[in-house]
Amino acid sequence: MAPVSIEGRAASTLLRGLVCVLAGVALACGETLVDETYSGTPLFSLRGKVVAPSDYVDEENAEVFLMVLWSPGGAMKADRLVAQPGTTRRMEFFRSFEMHLFDEPGPEFLYTTPSGARYGIGRLGAFRDANGNRRKDDSERFEGYSQNALMRVPVALSGGDSPTGAPLSAGWHLVSAPMMCPSSIRTPSPVADGECGVPLGAGCKRDSDCGGGVCVLNFVGEWGGGACLIPEPPPNGCRQKGSVLLRSPAPETTAYWIKACTVTEDCGRLHPYQCDQQIRGCRPSAEVVVDVNGREPARSFCVEQGAPPQ
Repeated sequence: MAPVSIEGRAASTLLRGLVCVLAGVALACGETLVDETYSGTPLFSLRGKVVAPSDYVDEENAEVFLMVLWSPGGAMKADRLVAQPGTTRRMEFFRSFEMHLFDEPGPEFLYTTPSGARYGIGRLGAFRDANGNRRKDDSERFEGYSQNALMRVPVALSGGDSPTGAPLSAGWHLVSAPMMCPSSIRTPSPVADGECGVPLGAGCKRDSDCGGGVCVLNFVGEWGGGACLIPEPPPNGCRQKGSVLLRSPAPETTAYWIKACTVTEDCGRLHPYQCDQQIRGCRPSAEVVVDVNGREPARSFCVEQGAPPQ
């Protein structure tokens, strides 16, 4: 995404202020549903859907509201999530959404590492507007959350400062969780140094499209259009150079070698495929799923000791 100039940012802020005045509604301006009234340039956009068990959804009113929640305690201590004002958006259960973010998280939402580096990490939270005032009141609790980690990195992070355990470029990121944080104990992976002739990550319909690999349609989520991967252990013993190992959540033991990457352009696939910075691998994880189930979110974005990333 092209950077927004200071002058452009100021103009956008002024326009939003005028919108708040013209709207004439009894909302604090920070809580205005800007996606319905504002057409400025977003800093970042999220695409996804809100899901829930059938008994959670009112068939006559499938409305649900989302907000961005940040963890000032960083990735490890995510037990206190703080809502960012001005990020409330109205959605509907089971319908695809695109959520535009127009404001930077303030310094109070960012975590400072021991070395002094700073980053924001959070998730989306869902609530139902019981009194119809189109904002979240203290009596309205969050009933669901996204699993992915939303990250805002003002300045590039070193591997020691990044919760992914690898260098992370400046910008906005949507990262699968849990992550292999620097403090996590890593499960050793076999060395991938072979020339196997598998078009890793390429779309496919059948195994024969993938040379010595397999065509995967579903693994830790749906792989739309299929993707050529190499199972672990590989049938022919060849682990392809330029691949990383993606493991299924414990207690499952299934794992596949996927295409390694640095940026999403390396993957050569359309949304929802991206270069997931969780393991720097190409996978269809750019879709946010907000699961409304009444349960609290994980208290950490990091992998439990000895468990693989999902």
